[in-house]
Amino acid sequence: MNYINRLMIRVRESKKGQTMTEYVLIIAAIAVAGYIAYEGLEGGINTIITNVTATLKAA
Repeated sequence: MNYINRLMIRVRESKKGQTMTEYVLIIAAIAVAGYIAYEGLEGGINTIITNVTATLKAA
């Protein structure tokens, strides 16, 4: 039982788990920001492509 208590204390004091969690949160925030940017720019990009296609057909 004493070994388990020492192991639990060592795990709690370890910084590796905390660092990994921070990296995961940063990656998740970047993914959410990228998705929001994609959704926001989607309409503008489609409009540009439509205008280019119409211009090429008219030429």
